[in-house]
Amino acid sequence: MSKNDFGELYEATSKHIKRLIILADSKKYATAEFGESLKSFLNSYSPEDAPTNITEYRTKVAVDILSKLSVFNNLISIYRELGRMAIPLSYSTFNPLPCEKWVLKLMEFQQSLTNYMIVSISFTQKLIKSDIYLTEVRRILHVISTMRMSEAILPLTTLIICALNTALAYEYNSFTKILRDYGLRNILTRYTCHDPKIKLAINIFLTFTYTDISQLHLKEQYVELFVQQFHYTVIGRRKNHCFDASILIKVLRLLALNSENRIELVNRDIVHHLILLPDSQSYGTNELSTTIHILSSNVPVIDATQEILSLAEAYRSNIAELEEKVRTYFEGVSIDEFLLPTEPDIGDDQSEDTPSVVVEEGNTYHLDGHIMISYSHNDYKIALKIKESLENEEIKVFYLSYIYIYIQQEFIICIMFPFAYRYVFLTVSCHSTH
Repeated sequence: MSKNDFGELYEATSKHIKRLIILADSKKYATAEFGESLKSFLNSYSPEDAPTNITEYRTKVAVDILSKLSVFNNLISIYRELGRMAIPLSYSTFNPLPCEKWVLKLMEFQQSLTNYMIVSISFTQKLIKSDIYLTEVRRILHVISTMRMSEAILPLTTLIICALNTALAYEYNSFTKILRDYGLRNILTRYTCHDPKIKLAINIFLTFTYTDISQLHLKEQYVELFVQQFHYTVIGRRKNHCFDASILIKVLRLLALNSENRIELVNRDIVHHLILLPDSQSYGTNELSTTIHILSSNVPVIDATQEILSLAEAYRSNIAELEEKVRTYFEGVSIDEFLLPTEPDIGDDQSEDTPSVVVEEGNTYHLDGHIMISYSHNDYKIALKIKESLENEEIKVFYLSYIYIYIQQEFIICIMFPFAYRYVFLTVSCHSTH
């Protein structure tokens, strides 16, 4: 399929994304142009003149534009910059409140990424394997867990968690393991926010990342939250960009693996409502019949789990098949060439299941063989050169731009963490020569 099959709409979307990247590279985040380009990126998922084959168009944008290496690297760099402007690195000591103007822009950008995650497993995989993206997500969620919630922070928190749930909804073990390893489950279990949407989003995340059936048991108040949203989105067939009907049905099956949940859900007449749903809700698989079977029968957990895994595999296969159908294998000039290059994603060369930062259960500060560089903002270029030379040696490098204030006599500090830094570390200091 050629790029022109979707006509002017596809061309316009590629131009909007190109413009967004150019403006970001020029640090023009505060301009009206950037805001307009960001809005265009968000609207590209549901354009006014939508083609009849809208799903194919969306999938093609995800695999032919957003998943291209140079485009993708720029997108996650924009995400990190917006994240740090919305909730600054110095939040805990210098800035007691998030910057709501940037929070709103980050929300638009996160929603844009989430939209295309829904239609592309390959784009989702790139995000979940991106150390830059997940490290920023973890930082934001951790800071939010310690701060007073504002009106702007509530929807941002929901959007970020729901983006993770969108990835988990593929029920792909690799995605689940990576998100567990980043310690996100530990962070979210400590949330005390009373906002119902955040509570529901967190419980969906915890359901997808369970390791023991007992962890699936929901308290009555959370069962009520889930059932209310289920009635609104699935049974009422109302669109919700945070709680997609397909995701809620997947969660319903997992919750039913716990016998107490299953009894509670059956008592709330969920099965009757599922039976009345049209086949179009099956998303190309035997989604509804499997869900009804697991809920209404005393299926052994091992058998129900296998049915869920088989259904998930069929769903992923359908998505992958569509991606293959719409993907363009460029010859000669590729779309990458009109977009700006950026520094490589330090997570791209990792194995599928191993993030460069590993957060283990009970040890939220575990780092494995990394170097951190702290630098004065005046010495950023020198710090960047050190980073580049270290990366040539295949050493993972992170910046901590705020430690330097405690080290007045040196402009840069490199700290190597061969194990967890609660044990032993080696410090190498580089004195200024200018």
